[in-house]
Order: sequence, then C-alpha cells, then structure tokens
Amino acid sequence: MTRGGAGKEDAPGPRSGSTDRPPTGAAAGGPSLFAAGERLFGATRHLVLAVASLAAAEARLAKGHLGVMFLASVGLIAFAVSLWASLVALIGWAFWVATGSTGIALGLLVVLHLILIAGCWLALKRGVRDASFPKTRGELVVLGRSLWRSAAASGTSAAAPAERNKPAP
Repeated sequence: MTRGGAGKEDAPGPRSGSTDRPPTGAAAGGPSLFAAGERLFGATRHLVLAVASLAAAEARLAKGHLGVMFLASVGLIAFAVSLWASLVALIGWAFWVATGSTGIALGLLVVLHLILIAGCWLALKRGVRDASFPKTRGELVVLGRSLWRSAAASGTSAAAPAERNKPAP
C-alpha cells in the first residue's frame, strides 16, 4: 500500500500490462490487414478497368466520327479567315471614308496589322515565358550550381562549367 491512499492492487481500472484501447483487427473479430488490402486492390483494379473502358469508348467514338471532326475543323478555319477578311474590309472602308484616300487607308491597315502581329508575338512570348515556370527554372539553376560546387569541393573529376569556359592564364 502506498501512503495516503489505495495501493496499486486496490486501484480500479485496467490491470498492469493492458492498454486503454479496445482490441482491433483480427483480435476483435474484424477484418484483417490482408483483407483490407485485398479490397483496396480490387477497388483499384475495378477503377482502372472502368477508366480503360471509358478511354476505349472515347477512341471508338472519335474513330467513327473522324471525317466529321476533320470537316468541322476545316470549316472552323475557313470561317475564321472569312471573318478576318470581312473585318479588314470593313475597317479599310471606314478608313477610306474617313481619309478620302485609298493609299492612306491601306497604309493604316498595314500599320494596324503590324501592331496586331507585334502584339500577338509579345503575348505569345510572355505566355511561353510564364508557362516555363521561371521560379522553378531559377531553383534548378541554383541547385545545379550547388551541385557543381559540392562536386568541386569533394574533388570529383568534373569541373564546373564556368571553370571549363574560362581562358587559361
């Protein structure tokens, strides 16, 4: 007995060596780890088969309508070109009416097209730059430099690219 209270033998609650958690898994009569893994594998297999079946159905659908898709894409391109030509003609006519000169109207159309081409070019360059993940590229450069420094410090055979490109003294 301990001083001022009941001893360990008299204390209510779990006996020594037991835990407060109820038994789980096979000890509690529930599913085992292997049974759970088997069910997970079966569900994953079922999912993969369903996705493969969906992809095959999509391929059959696309194969059956390949001619229609080709004609639709040609039609879409033709519509876009005709819309562009109509807009250019309308803008050219407006310039001709405003200036009273065919030469000035054509010159303005050329300038507008050059501005449009330059704007598309700059937008395309910016999109490609933004899509190339500049922060990731910078991190890879830093990691590469760190790799070369550690390789040079450990005395491996390869020298850093910056050191290879330096002229001899």
